[in-house]
Amino acid sequence: MMNQVIVGAWDIDVRVKDWPKEVNSAEEQLNKHIGASYKVFAYLGKQVVKGINYAVLAEQTLATVGEDNNVVLVIFNVWEDKIVITSIERVLEGHEIPGGIVVAPTTEIPEEAMKDFEKVINGFVGSDVKPFAYLGSQVVSGINRFLAAEVKPVTPHAKTKVSLVTVNAKCNTLNIANIL
Repeated sequence: MMNQVIVGAWDIDVRVKDWPKEVNSAEEQLNKHIGASYKVFAYLGKQVVKGINYAVLAEQTLATVGEDNNVVLVIFNVWEDKIVITSIERVLEGHEIPGGIVVAPTTEIPEEAMKDFEKVINGFVGSDVKPFAYLGSQVVSGINRFLAAEVKPVTPHAKTKVSLVTVNAKCNTLNIANIL
């Protein structure tokens, strides 16, 4: 069966390197904004509209006293060789206070985070969940570990989504929330 491009639908194609050149140009444009800096760490996919929308995950560092870090979903449009940032949405908000979330995105997922993920995902049915980035952690009862993952329901013709996956091995909990 051929893949069809549906205008307006997101074509998920997660990449943590070798992404389209437009991503680097958009990152340069993002970093011209005053008050925050951005570092793209994952390309998520594109959407055909008037031009092409691209979606990426980036680490956002706010220029505040505590230098708060967040993980953000950035969508930008390319039309007639012009790049326009259309939205910046927080996916994970960091606060380096007791009980707060420590944002530390990396595409090299730490071994302890994968062990916790594998413990919690064991026996989970209904979707294939493939982490591609570690986003951060939060000390609560145990440790909440935040991952970005491709999630695809195990049903015919299901579409892959990009999701925020939260795992806590001590409490044996798993939460999946769509990003894109």
